[in-house]
Amino acid sequence: MPPCATLPLKVFIADDSAPVADMLTELLTAPGRVEVIGVGDSEAAAIEAIGRMKPDAVVLDMQLKTGSGVNVIRAVRAKPELSGLRLLVMSNHTSPQLKAGCLELGADGYFDKVKELAMLAQRIAELAAQKEKADL
Repeated sequence: MPPCATLPLKVFIADDSAPVADMLTELLTAPGRVEVIGVGDSEAAAIEAIGRMKPDAVVLDMQLKTGSGVNVIRAVRAKPELSGLRLLVMSNHTSPQLKAGCLELGADGYFDKVKELAMLAQRIAELAAQKEKADL
């Protein structure tokens, strides 16, 4: 199968700020490699869309319009059919306790929304590369 037949990494963004979601979409999208397939601004919208769209990765803000990123982690990790999904949390709240708690619940990474966006983008690029190798 030629490399161009590889499907892009499908990413869902859960963030309550439309400008931040737009910025993340622009930052993370790489034609043919990474595609943002949806955005949700509340806990309920994120959980419903993740279950329906089955993305490869979710970029999840801790603070949503209604609900919490913590509850999204719990809901996603409770569904066996989503066990392969990567949950990457980002937040303005960077306490070691919050980070440790999210990782313990099943997040695959925790990034400072202000200082670590480049690290988040790098992690998404790594996941896309892993998917390309797996699809070959």
